[in-house]
This record gives sequence, structure tokens and C-alpha cells, in this order.
Amino acid sequence: MPSVRGDKGHSLMQSRLTRRSTIALALGAALGSRGGGISAQADTPDWIVAPIGWPNRIPGEGFQIGHGFACENTWFSAGWWHTGEDWYSSQGDSSGASVYAVAAGNVVYADFNYPGRVVIIEHESDLYSMYGHLDPESLTIKTGQTVTAGRQLGVLLKQAPVEGPGQAPSHLHFEMRTFLTHDDVNGATPQHGVNCGFQCPPGPGYWPISASKHPAEIGWRNPTHGRLAQLAEERPDDLRLVVNPAFEDGVISLFVRPDEASRITGEIDLNDDSQVALLDLRAADPNSTETSAEAYDAWFRVRVGDDRAGWVRAAIASDRETGSDGRPSAVDVPFLIVTASDT
Repeated sequence: MPSVRGDKGHSLMQSRLTRRSTIALALGAALGSRGGGISAQADTPDWIVAPIGWPNRIPGEGFQIGHGFACENTWFSAGWWHTGEDWYSSQGDSSGASVYAVAAGNVVYADFNYPGRVVIIEHESDLYSMYGHLDPESLTIKTGQTVTAGRQLGVLLKQAPVEGPGQAPSHLHFEMRTFLTHDDVNGATPQHGVNCGFQCPPGPGYWPISASKHPAEIGWRNPTHGRLAQLAEERPDDLRLVVNPAFEDGVISLFVRPDEASRITGEIDLNDDSQVALLDLRAADPNSTETSAEAYDAWFRVRVGDDRAGWVRAAIASDRETGSDGRPSAVDVPFLIVTASDT
């Protein structure tokens, strides 16, 4: 069981965390075959939160986000807001990782050299998820097909090296948005150019910082906020948290309330693989027009042991990537969510 430290000695950790903010989380269920994706279980939620993972491992395990939603796209497209989340393996090349549908829906697009294929799924009226940089030879779905939450869509393409801060280029570009085509983005009157042409659904994946509208005002949504909000609405029973090995800080603060200004009551030591009970979930508005990783605001209420409960950040902004204004663009993911049957 992760140990909990009391109030004494928390000042240093509080100082460290005030420079960061929540930005992502990963939800996993038991894995099925490479081609089939996450196995369907009675207690598997309708929405999952990590769209990527290695075969036979919990989705999100060993992954982190290089550029978050409405964060500057730093070395890849400096001067532009990122319109989704870039998921990278923390241990090197991500190519070959499985890509999963985050919810049930209809495949409305599976085409284009992004590089690699793009898959877009319509989940309900005016809500879509998009998955970019898939290996064309790996696609297990096609346009017009219905998929379930956790269905494997394909695997990540191995991308050619590009200039960057020591990060392998292969990654999943993942978006949540309210449009398939939008006049200002990829429709009749694109405002800032689209690399795949007139009414090409993928769109550019980034939006100028100098633009008069925030990406959320166009129709993109914060993916972590949106999916966590869906889980909070479902209130699934008997979910637990396990430590993500990609998170290397070792300790995380326990807050009285889901608020960075709240009092810190102690720290949870994450240096082992034990689990903590998940009591509640919170997330800010997915339509928020704030920017940088500091705009992310997602929380877990947890119980550690028999008598200690509080709120922890679902993930933590990292200065691994910083925008031109010095604010963080990247994310560390300290916890993964699993069902009871996974443990």
C-alpha cells in the first residue's frame, strides 16, 4: 500500500506542484488480443481515457503527453496552439503501439497521409474523436463500421526522425471535437491553411496563437476534461488506481479539496505498485478557453489505507516542453485506472 506522509515536510512538494497543473489521465481495462482491443466486461465503462497502449498492458501504461490541448506546439509548430494531445512512450519509440477507440461510435473517416492514416469516429451528434499517424497496413476498421469502446483501430506508424528535444517522433495525435469539417478550419473558407485540402476532415492539428479565436471557440475540446467528465457522469463502480511507471517524481500531494489553493494534508509515496481506492472524479469544462498545460484541471478523490482520503491531481503539467512564454506544454500521468477484474 502506498504510504501517506503527514503535514510535516510537505512545503517543498507544495512549492513544486504549484508550478504545475493537472492535464491528463489514463483509463484502462483488461486487454484482449492485439486485433480485438480491450476486452468487453460488465464493469468496463462506456468511455476510456487512454487512447494508446502496448499489447497485453493497461492502456496508457508507460505513456505521457508531449503537447497538450491549447498548449504551444513548441518544437513541432512553434507559434501555434495544439488542437489535441500527443501521446508518446516514455521509454523511446512509440511506433507499433496499439490505438484504441475511446468510446462506441461510427467510423466516418479512415484515410489520408498525415503522415500515416487518420481515423475519425462519430460518437453522438456533433461529437467526434480523431486518431492521427496510424500505420496504413495496420488498420483493423474501415469507414462505415461501428466500433465499441476500447476497439483497436490499428497501431502507430514509425515516423522519420525530426528535430526535437531528444524525443522519438512517433506519436499519436488525438483530438476530441464537435465538427467533421468546419468552414474556418477545413471547409469552404479555411482561415489558416489545411495540409490535406478542401473539406479534408483531418484538418491541420494546430491553430495559430495569433488567431482571434481559441481552438475551443472553433469546436475542438480538451480531450482529458471531456472524457473524465463522461466518466464522472457514469460513476462506474469498483475502479482503482495504479501507478503509471512513466511518472518518476515518486510522491504526489493529497489535497483537502480539488483545488490547487486547497490545504495539503500529506503526500502519497508512489514508489511501489500498490493501488489506492478511487472515490470520485472531477474535471473542468472541456470547452475552456484557457491556454497552456496550466489550464488543465482534473482530479481524483482517493482513499489510501483504511483512514486517509483526499484529492490528488489526475496528472501533472511538466516543463519537459515549454512554450515561448515559458509555460508548460507537456504532461506527466501519475495514475492509471483499472477495473477490479484487472487486479
